[in-house]
This record gives sequence, structure tokens and C-alpha cells, in this order.
Amino acid sequence: MTPLAVYEDFARAYVTEVDAAVRRMLTRGAEAAALLQKAAADSSQVRAFGNGGSSAIVRALLQLHAHAGLVVSDSMMSPAAMAYGAQRQDYRTVFARSLAREIDQVGLVVVASVSGRSANICEAVRLCGESGVPVLALVGGDGGQMELVDGMVWATGTTDQQISEDAMLTALTLAATTALNPHDVSLPASQEQHLHALAAVDTALLAGFLKEASEAVADAIRCRRRIYVLCPDGGPLSLAGEHFAHNLSWDAPLGVKDVQPPCVISDPSLADMSAIYNDHPDPAHGVRYQLSGASPKDVVFLLAYDSAGRTAQEAISAADAADTRLFLLHRDGPGPTAGTVQRRFVLPAADNFALAALVQSVAHLICRSTRAALAADYGGPSTVLSSRDLMAQDLAPLRELSDTVKSL
Repeated sequence: MTPLAVYEDFARAYVTEVDAAVRRMLTRGAEAAALLQKAAADSSQVRAFGNGGSSAIVRALLQLHAHAGLVVSDSMMSPAAMAYGAQRQDYRTVFARSLAREIDQVGLVVVASVSGRSANICEAVRLCGESGVPVLALVGGDGGQMELVDGMVWATGTTDQQISEDAMLTALTLAATTALNPHDVSLPASQEQHLHALAAVDTALLAGFLKEASEAVADAIRCRRRIYVLCPDGGPLSLAGEHFAHNLSWDAPLGVKDVQPPCVISDPSLADMSAIYNDHPDPAHGVRYQLSGASPKDVVFLLAYDSAGRTAQEAISAADAADTRLFLLHRDGPGPTAGTVQRRFVLPAADNFALAALVQSVAHLICRSTRAALAADYGGPSTVLSSRDLMAQDLAPLRELSDTVKSL
């Protein structure tokens, strides 16, 4: 089997598993939507908690808040505040302490944890049980690892980290969109729209994109070049970009022999963005500034809603001027007219929220094949990866800092 055929089989197998997990979850989609709808009807707060990539999943609710008016509190603290608190108090209670301050105003708590056993998530769930606050818990496996007093355990039916995360993001977004906009589209209709988009992903074209992208990233990690993950237009897609950058920084290389942490540059932090936009209220300015420091053969992933939009074109021009290896993931537009994009992949027609879920799946594919490529370096030239090998590259290696966190 040719390398390209291996990547195509891998992409097809992965997308098929995501489709199956989404279908399993959405058999209970109406129950989840009812919990969110009740919180909205009661004009109470919704709080959302997750660690790592799960934080980007639950914060998709913040994007929906902007569209529908549901009061969703951002439960992820700044890195500075979290590090400060972790040094002085037990990290396992960080979410519960944040929640306790206004528990009487909270109508629903949404948590996401593939293991269902993260200590800080479990502490928040325990507090909700004591306070009579319902919980919508998105977890991996069969869901039996988490017990709730009130609410719903929404299980993915798989223990695969990334497939679970993709299913969680898709199911939660569809349920919340339906709950907050019940007159726009029904859950069955939005479900079918998304599953149709998922099925429309061209895995033959994706294979070429995936092969070149993962080889470029692996080369950048080996040679200590920078990797950029940018979504200058913001919106739901920026959360998928944040998740992508997190996977590239931590999950893809962690635990692979002799591989050092890569230099991954993502969208500006809140501090950076607020400073930049105060003087230059233009998304293109931030990405131009970031890419002004890029060097030849650095890798750039550009996530765009419309590749023909001015902001995307500005980013393409800046990446091209620096002679980077540019990979474009987008939905609309005829393709780039500025610069030269080495490889681009056009995603099926989907709304902005569904597009973010599709991009997250592609990002997970790239990270898993990158990890396999890095690990294969130490298997010698005879190492030949199969699609089964790539499917087995679950990005959930043993966290090296686990013992440190437990001792705080």
C-alpha cells in the first residue's frame, strides 16, 4: 500500500469513528438541549469547565452566548491566575472554588472530561450535587465512571481521546444551538446537516493534505523551526485553532524519545490582542505582526472561514513573504489569490460552529500522524506505518507533570 493510500485509509477510518460517536451521543441530544433550554428560560447562569482540549470544547458555549443571550460564564481562568492559585491552594478545588462564589445564581454546570475522573472536574460536580445544581457531563467511555445527583451523563461510547473530543464538541454545539434557537432549526435537522457535512469530507484529497502537513510539522519539530496556528477572523474557529496549537505543543511530541517541546505560536493572548487592537482595530494587523518574525521553512496553519476574505489574504501574503510552508484550511472562497499556498484543503459547506468541529477533526488527524512520524524516527528506515498504526496514535500519553500536580 502506498503512503498516500495509508493516509486515506486513516482519514476515512477516523471520520467514520467520529460519525459513529456523534450519532451515539445525539440519541440523547434532546435531553441535553432540554437542560440548556431550561437554564435559558430561567435566566440563570450556565458555567462550563474543562481541562486541556476540553476547555476549548466547553467554551464553545461562550460563542453561542453572543448569538442567543444565554448567560455563560467563562470558567477558564487566565494562566497567570491559575498558576498563582495552584502554588497556594489545592488545584483539585480550583473549579469548585470559582463555582462556589455564585452557586445560587447557577442553573446548569457543563463539564467535559474524557476520563471522567479529573479531580478538579469531580470536585465541581460534587459541589453541584450538594447544592442541587444540575450537571451536563460530557465524558468518554460508557459514562459509568461519573455519578450525578441531578442532570445527565452524556457519554461518547469510546475511550479514544480525540474521537471523544470531536464528538463532544459536535454534540454539545448542536444541542446548544437547538436549545437557544428553537425556532430556527430542529435538532434532527441540524444533526443531519452536520452528519452530511462530515460524510462529505473528501478523504482522498485530505490524505494528501494530511501527509504533507504532518511531514512538515515533524520536520519543524526535529529542526527546531516555528509552527504557527492562526485564525485571525476569530469566532468558533479560533477555539479549534487553540485546541490544535495545544495538541501540537503537548500531545503530539510528549513522551516521544529525544523530542524536545516545539515552538508553537498561536493567536494572540487576550493581553496581546487587547493591546494590539486598541491601536489597530483590524484582525489583519495582529497576524501580519506575528508573521513578520517568521523564517523560511517555518510551518503556518491558517484557519479561515473565507479564503478570499481580506484578512485571510493579508495572512497568506505575510506567510508567503517569509517563505514559510503554508497550509490553509478553509470553507468558502475560490482559494488564495495572494501568494503561493503549498497545500490547502477545502471543507464541506457548514455553518461556523459545525466548521469548527470539522477543523478540529482535521487538526487531530495531523497531530496523530505527526506523533507517529516522530516515533517512527526511532524504529529505523524499515518502519512502515499502517492506517491501523495511525489510528492507534491516541494523543493521551502519560502526563509527565501528573505527580507534581497531585502533590500541590
